[in-house]
Amino acid sequence: MEAYYGKNRNNIRMKKIMGRRILFSVPESGTVIKQAQALNGLGWEIIITPNLEKVFGNSNIPFRTVNEFTGFEKEFPFPPTLHPEMEAALTLDTANRIDIVYDITYSLERGNDVGGHTLLALAVKGNRIPVASEEDMDTLIDLLKNGTVIDETRKTFISRTLDKIISHYQSLKNDRGDYVSGNLFLELENGENPYQTPAYLYSASDDDALAIHKFQLLSANVPCFTNTADMDCILHTICLAAEAFKKAFGKVPFIAISAKHGNPCGMAVDWNSPEKCIEKSLWGSPLAVWGGEFIVNFPIDDLLAEKLVSSPLREKKYNSPYWMLHIIAAPEYSEKTLAVLSKGKSRKIFRNPALSEPSLNQNPLKRFVRGGFMKQPACSYVPAFKDLSGISDINTLTDMIISWSVSFSSFHGGNEVALSSANRLIGVGGGPSTLDAAQIAVLRARDNGHDPKGSVFAADAFFPFTDAPEILYSGGCIAGSVPEGGKNDKLVKNYFAEKNVSVAYLPEQYRGFIRH
Repeated sequence: MEAYYGKNRNNIRMKKIMGRRILFSVPESGTVIKQAQALNGLGWEIIITPNLEKVFGNSNIPFRTVNEFTGFEKEFPFPPTLHPEMEAALTLDTANRIDIVYDITYSLERGNDVGGHTLLALAVKGNRIPVASEEDMDTLIDLLKNGTVIDETRKTFISRTLDKIISHYQSLKNDRGDYVSGNLFLELENGENPYQTPAYLYSASDDDALAIHKFQLLSANVPCFTNTADMDCILHTICLAAEAFKKAFGKVPFIAISAKHGNPCGMAVDWNSPEKCIEKSLWGSPLAVWGGEFIVNFPIDDLLAEKLVSSPLREKKYNSPYWMLHIIAAPEYSEKTLAVLSKGKSRKIFRNPALSEPSLNQNPLKRFVRGGFMKQPACSYVPAFKDLSGISDINTLTDMIISWSVSFSSFHGGNEVALSSANRLIGVGGGPSTLDAAQIAVLRARDNGHDPKGSVFAADAFFPFTDAPEILYSGGCIAGSVPEGGKNDKLVKNYFAEKNVSVAYLPEQYRGFIRH
């Protein structure tokens, strides 16, 4: 997949490789032989570790073993790659200089690969090119076919190698040991505020198809810190909803989310029409979404693109037809669509095919605090709403999932409450108290022209009293979801039961607090 920022960040100086010798210290595989054939065809001399002698011996690829290279045949109880001649070849500019180290280390389950990580460290010390994965080697071979290596690529490989070495030795520490590291990926337009420059995006994981750096930027504008953080927030919302729909129905509808500063102010789903889905989402809070973010799990075609740009009804109501979306993210776009959307002066357009099947991040979460950082498991809880609520009506369950995914991914001050009706978000509010949140959610729904009668609520924390439930019931809610855990849970449950409000009570440990 192409990078988040699809153009060269600067004019990169090209530098000739100084030598033509590479060390292979990798497991046996067909891919490795193909790579060795490609390198041999480019005129590279190949040095191999003992485990590769058999597979290379059955090929027509010329090679030398490490022992032949060092001229030392005596057996020792440590890898031959640790010989002083090897260190000299990797760190000094000698006639025996080795320019590339291709070393795929084995896992800690197998043992502590001291030799492999030492080779990589020596390659870094000598400013060689360390390659630690088959994918990176394929990339490097493509560059070598041009007879040159990009200096920035060398730096990237060295950075990845240092991360790998740090990770290995941190893993050898006790369970309390941890670290934060990443590869510099992109210089952002600015930080959270314009004066906070420079600001950067780092990549820390390549095993997640929905990692932010896996989103390809299709427009000319570079995102800022806030754009990137906001997109990450609504990405979490759409993943929560998709996972809940899969659990409830075994399939996922069209989902569209409109947001401001990462907080959904409009969200809609439709089982048949992406066009209706977009319209319902944008009209959730038509003023708040101005200058905001937008994400969907379906391709944007020409017709849908026009709806994301402007609306005659919006012009009639607010004297401007334009939605002014600053961020748009989708799995795919047509060529004409990009031409239409790219007219926005401040718009950043992102593509990631993995958005067609959103899934939650399972990696631990870290948050910086002054002088250190905290670490916790991922927010990965997804309720089985059919079982918890006893509701079978598809529209009520759909509204329950919408309001839950918004309340569990928004931050309006804490204790969020969201309302959904007719398969779209109609209001959301935050604390400091659940009473405040419920009042604000109902008020915002009415202010945006939505009737909360027949709506479904969701709260991200328990109701300590019946005051918030009274607001929601008097506002017209017929169902909802809320975590257990309050001292007055019995009173709250009795209140909803008396009013015939169907409620899914989530286990008390599964509150929806987020972004603290």
